[in-house]
Amino acid sequence: MRLLVVALLLAAWPQTAQRPLALDHVLLVDGTGGTPVSDARIVITGDRITAVGPAATVSAPDDAEHVDLTGHTVLPGLVDAHFHIDNRPPDTKLALHQLANGVTAFRDPGQWDEYFTGLIARMEAEGLRAPRIHSIGPHIDGPGPTPYPNDSVVARDADEARVYAERAIAQGATAIKIYFRLPLGSAKAVIDVCRERHVISTAHLELLEVGPLFEYGLTGVEHITSLGPSLLPQVEREQYRQAVLADNAARSDGRYRVFSGIDLDGPDARALWAIIGRRRPFIDPTLAVFERRPGKSDDKAKPAVVEMRAKGFRKMLDATRRAADAGARIVMGGHSGVPFAARGEAPWREMELLVEAGLTPMQAIQAATATGAAFLGRDKDLGTVEAGKLADLVVLRGNPLARISDIRTVERVLAGGAWVDVQRYRQER
Repeated sequence: MRLLVVALLLAAWPQTAQRPLALDHVLLVDGTGGTPVSDARIVITGDRITAVGPAATVSAPDDAEHVDLTGHTVLPGLVDAHFHIDNRPPDTKLALHQLANGVTAFRDPGQWDEYFTGLIARMEAEGLRAPRIHSIGPHIDGPGPTPYPNDSVVARDADEARVYAERAIAQGATAIKIYFRLPLGSAKAVIDVCRERHVISTAHLELLEVGPLFEYGLTGVEHITSLGPSLLPQVEREQYRQAVLADNAARSDGRYRVFSGIDLDGPDARALWAIIGRRRPFIDPTLAVFERRPGKSDDKAKPAVVEMRAKGFRKMLDATRRAADAGARIVMGGHSGVPFAARGEAPWREMELLVEAGLTPMQAIQAATATGAAFLGRDKDLGTVEAGKLADLVVLRGNPLARISDIRTVERVLAGGAWVDVQRYRQER
């Protein structure tokens, strides 16, 4: 049986001999974007939510175990749409630390399935029903010095790209990722396969323009920087493209230079916002990995470079809001290791930055729940607190609608109807 299938089965493993569970008197933020319920009850039987609504109107089975959560907030389990497993050697600790912080599902956007065997084994041995693992296989990259050869397959033409995409889907991938050196014709071949197989296509772009790919059918992109070249005038766009073609390292500060000079109201930007409005792609900004601040540097860069990076990051925040305003479906991707968050806390930092970018706290919560589940292709059973959905829930001491930083007050996590040992797994580093 394929590793991905095994992981999904483990993550949704049914419970036996368990009493129904009633979570009482919670502030419920259900992930739909609707009005929160200030005194709610959530009833769980086995691994599913069986009833939810105002405590005064929702009854619980006579044999239910009641947990009084007065003063607490309940959200759907968080979805990290951009998680990188530690892979040399493959490590289980970060995924389980994030589970203790409320991340009950993730997608690793570019990794061989073999790297998840250790995590799957631990989940089975320790009776964990989450995190729900979504692997897409290695990146499909193009010729040239790929920056991550251990995480990629290299397609030399469109036919090879199609073969790699079809093979990954046959092995259980629920999405395929285009990496930035893949040429246009090959990228279209991958999108064709995904459309034919009803699978999500996503991309990390540096060399290709994102607008035409959205029009062609690309489902979404990783990183707000994937929009950058398309927001530049054509002359500057080509200069950046040639620099990256010559040297992958040109991306490092190049992204910040690109964004520091972008006009988000210029004709190129307006054209992209219009395409986004028509196509409504998913955009996974991964702002936390790009976060740079004035006067702060960890690489002894010159002051002018530090300020340029901070200005570029500010524009990345602004571009995220503009994309959301245009109609993009924003999701939360933590990117695992980021400069302004402790290990395991990147998803929380990403939600804080989405609010700093201009999204409301409710929109940031939806990005990390319902919209994230849709980007995984799991909106039928994950992402919202509704009857029939899997019982993946996060219990907070605070209220992230009032202060998004209260997402850090995770007290309990429920995965498939079973409580996670938060204190134990939060010690995983």
